[in-house]
Amino acid sequence: MSYSTSHLIQQQMYTRERRGIFRSTEGFDTVANSKGLDASFIKKVLHPLCVYDAPAALTARGEKQESVYPEAMHLVRTESGDVVLGRSIYKAADFTGLRSAFFTHNYVIPAGHGESPSDYKQWLNTSFVDTYDIEQGTDLPELERLPGGSVFPAVDPSTVLAQLQLSEEVFKQLLYAVMMSAAGRKKVYVALNVPAEAVASSAKQLLSVLYAALPYVFRNRLGFLTYAQEPNSRKGIHLMFVEPFSLRPGDRNVEKDFVFDLSNNSRILNVDAEQVRQPYFDWIVRTLLNGGTPDDFFKFAEQMLTGMEAGRDLTLSSYHELITLYRIEQGERALYNEQRIAVLRSLTDYLSPPDALPRKMRLNDLFLSFFDHEFDRVKDGYIPDVGLVDSFKDYYKVHARSSENRLVEYLIRSLNNAYTARNTEAVTYIYHTIEENPSLGKAYFTKVLGNPALTKMLFIPYMDSQMKRTPDVKGLLAVVHEWGSRYIEVSANADFQLLAESALMGRLRAERKPVEAVAAIHQRLRQWDSSSAVGKLSPLEQSGLTERLQEAADRYLLTEVELKEISPDQVVQIPFFTRPDLVQWVGKLPAPLKGQAVRLIAAYDWFNTEDPEPSVLDGLEPGEVEKVQDWAYGWLPQQLAEGHFARLLPAFYRSDGPGEGILDFARLVSSIRKWAKDNDTMYRFIRWSEEHPEFATPRGGFEPAYRRALLLYFQKEGREGLHKKTVWRQYFEPAKPAFKNFYLAAKRETDTPLVKTLRRFRKGGVISGIVLIVIAGTFGGLKATGVIGPGDTPAPVAAPKPVQQPVEPTVPVKEEPTAIVTHVPNTKSTTKMVKLLFAFQTSTEQAEFKPKKLVIVGADQQEHLYENFTLAEQNDKEAASKANNDPSGDVNTGNATTKSTTADGQSTDIGSTARGGTSSGKSGDQSGAVTDNTDGGSTSEISTEGSGSGSGTNTNTDTDPPSEYDLKKYPYRTLLTIWQRLELNDASTVTVDGEEYPLVQVKTAD
Repeated sequence: MSYSTSHLIQQQMYTRERRGIFRSTEGFDTVANSKGLDASFIKKVLHPLCVYDAPAALTARGEKQESVYPEAMHLVRTESGDVVLGRSIYKAADFTGLRSAFFTHNYVIPAGHGESPSDYKQWLNTSFVDTYDIEQGTDLPELERLPGGSVFPAVDPSTVLAQLQLSEEVFKQLLYAVMMSAAGRKKVYVALNVPAEAVASSAKQLLSVLYAALPYVFRNRLGFLTYAQEPNSRKGIHLMFVEPFSLRPGDRNVEKDFVFDLSNNSRILNVDAEQVRQPYFDWIVRTLLNGGTPDDFFKFAEQMLTGMEAGRDLTLSSYHELITLYRIEQGERALYNEQRIAVLRSLTDYLSPPDALPRKMRLNDLFLSFFDHEFDRVKDGYIPDVGLVDSFKDYYKVHARSSENRLVEYLIRSLNNAYTARNTEAVTYIYHTIEENPSLGKAYFTKVLGNPALTKMLFIPYMDSQMKRTPDVKGLLAVVHEWGSRYIEVSANADFQLLAESALMGRLRAERKPVEAVAAIHQRLRQWDSSSAVGKLSPLEQSGLTERLQEAADRYLLTEVELKEISPDQVVQIPFFTRPDLVQWVGKLPAPLKGQAVRLIAAYDWFNTEDPEPSVLDGLEPGEVEKVQDWAYGWLPQQLAEGHFARLLPAFYRSDGPGEGILDFARLVSSIRKWAKDNDTMYRFIRWSEEHPEFATPRGGFEPAYRRALLLYFQKEGREGLHKKTVWRQYFEPAKPAFKNFYLAAKRETDTPLVKTLRRFRKGGVISGIVLIVIAGTFGGLKATGVIGPGDTPAPVAAPKPVQQPVEPTVPVKEEPTAIVTHVPNTKSTTKMVKLLFAFQTSTEQAEFKPKKLVIVGADQQEHLYENFTLAEQNDKEAASKANNDPSGDVNTGNATTKSTTADGQSTDIGSTARGGTSSGKSGDQSGAVTDNTDGGSTSEISTEGSGSGSGTNTNTDTDPPSEYDLKKYPYRTLLTIWQRLELNDASTVTVDGEEYPLVQVKTAD
């Protein structure tokens, strides 16, 4: 609105005339207005309100009397807060006397013009002008007050509702719709069950009752129109009364609004019936119909809503809450007993804004009276609901000073009642309430911890529940540290210390890695101590709590953890080994724990130093020594691989046994041979042993027992190191003379028989030399004649002198197994696969062979599990046919060998190399290959890798050769291929689905 700064009421009149203020020709226009109104405001705000459409019912019957037509009184509030109060009436004839028209008179009441909650009475009884002659001038006076007097006719709500045939329920629904419309965007359309000419007068009567039922803030927002021919949405109009029967069903213009078609069987739309059953609507209707006045409540509500968040005064729920509080204050205490929590929450809500207490002392007094009532109930053993505790906590946030002591006492008594009744749920939510507010929590725990009886009764059970809620050791220590640091009384409390110790033991039992957990505990406890000020002990140290927890953790390791269950890496993490009073502490332990501690200490001393003394286990009982050595034995291969040679020695230490040394050298060397992944590891260990007195004699050189063990190693597996130049130069040639002499002697001991023979000849002088020349010439002649080695043409060979053969002992007939397995060596050393040939005597046995799991013990004496492999049948049909047709089962058992065809068409022998040694006509060279002189003059080498024939191994042994089996007796064969590389030897075994198959050597093959 834009008009003068005058705060007087402005006027404007509008009708059809010969001319107007804004037009020079005849038509509808403003014909007069006060000087405080500017043209823009009149055109944009007032002109849209100057509308009148005569009722269809009256025009249809040709009614001419103007007073019969209902007046359209409107009230609209502008955006600036001004009130436009106007009336439009029907005029049977305009200035020409030929056509009908209407006349509108508007009052513009400036914002804040002495407005009061009872202004609606003045508005509904304001006097308006019915006509105006423009010839009198276009200026209208400004008014100080609305015309119409100050005495208004009394309105009886009961009489009005009865005359309009409105039930209490319908009136509640209408009141709900009006309040919702004033606070929102929906419109309210009402068609009363009255004649068209009575619509406006009935609307004004109903408006007087509605205004009386509306809180002040709604009165100051409501806009209305007492008559319209049809429903239509107008800006600023919330409640519109329309001509009866104009609210047609299915009208999409009003389908989302509140519709009260009371002229047509009371059709009401979009009103929530549940909402109108709320406390405020019941109370206001009952009050009005009983002749009471609600103004005292409206003043109460206005005061209590002061300072609340924006829009709270337009929320219907606020009035439902406030009317309940108002009625309780007026003496209806039963309402509190029916809804204690809701009432207390409402009170704390309205008391929560800053500076609310001075303005809302009525509510504060009401709340304190309720608190006293609840306190008395708790004294009688009552356990409060969570809502009650929350409400008192919320009140404490606002008014802590005046309520702290009483609230703490209330909580103590409530918890005592809950613990007595074993109501854990109540205990939980009461403590949760205390924990949510740090200030309240501090006040509560200070009070409780200051009283030993309350500490035992309330605090210790609380801490028990807190510790049980922690999932692990870390969480438990956090709880202990928090409470022990916050309150000095807590850390020194004996019950608390016992509870913390017990909880710690329980958490340790659940740990999957107890050693690491105990080490973490010690580290955390050290952090507690280091976090205190320099030169000052922390409360936890002063109370002895940290020492007690350390002791509990250490004893747990001794009680619950066996040495055999942990690794060396874990042993060295055990924290109690660093105790300054370790000896005294172990001495005070009970016998079972003392033995465990001694074993752990010995293991710690063994693996915590780089070069432990072999006698590190001295002082232990023989049984204890054996336990520690047995435990360590499983971890020594890893120590060997990492080069920690000194850590191997205590496992072979002999303190009281016979022998030339304190170490079991034979077992030591044998174990290293078994654990070492390659010969280089053994060579490095031998050179390392030169520098350690445990392996040497006082005069120098190795101990005799150690020399024998090494010589046995060189003879069986280590020959390459002595005879291969690169290895000899790297490891043995740089040795000191005392040790190098031993290596030279071992080298001579491992020479081949031919070299040893030649060495003897060299010692025989000239005659020996002549014999050597003769032997060499004879060897050359044999080679030239083709007796040995290839030749261009075969030469006749002289018949050898008959030699009497020794009589062979009778060999007992061995029982033939139904199935055998043999290893098929790879033709290429680079092929990463293992081939096993399973051979069966019958097809049924082959058909039943469906392996799922394969376990092989390789040359490394380790078990290797396989579940992924391929199978391929390679049956010998000719042998199978002969076996089926010849009942005797006689087959050729000569010295034929299994053949494998190479890519160039040559044949190579593979059967005779399946198990240890070389066959007749072949010689083993130092590369581990077998040379085969075939008729074609070609040489084929078959690698023995994976077949058990070690490189450089002396094959002249005194042991009986392994049994050989005729492969032709097993014509049904399945080749199993594993696509991984694995070395096999004579000791290797194959287990298929739990059944063991030793690897055998075959005699004949296809």
